[in-house]
Amino acid sequence: MEKKDLIEAINKTFVDNLEVEEELLKPEAGLFTDLGLDSLDMVDLMVGLQRKFKISLRQSEEMRKIVTLQDLYDFIEKKEAELRASGVNTQEIVEKINEDSGKE
Repeated sequence: MEKKDLIEAINKTFVDNLEVEEELLKPEAGLFTDLGLDSLDMVDLMVGLQRKFKISLRQSEEMRKIVTLQDLYDFIEKKEAELRASGVNTQEIVEKINEDSGKE
């Protein structure tokens, strides 16, 4: 999965699940300070990302270190790379995301 596809998919989760305005989604944006997320929003975000990327984010210590959108991009990119290394075809995930996006 290319990084731009990954970022687009993450941003789409913010727009669709949390109704964050797309123009606010900049790498340096703070999840709590700039995007106005609260702890319940973070739960919704994690559920959305788990479903979209087919990854487990439960009880990840790394999740607690995520402060900015760039931190989240990097974290999901790392998880996606781990999936690829384990033999998962992440391109199929991207294609599914793109199909779902086209239905709206």
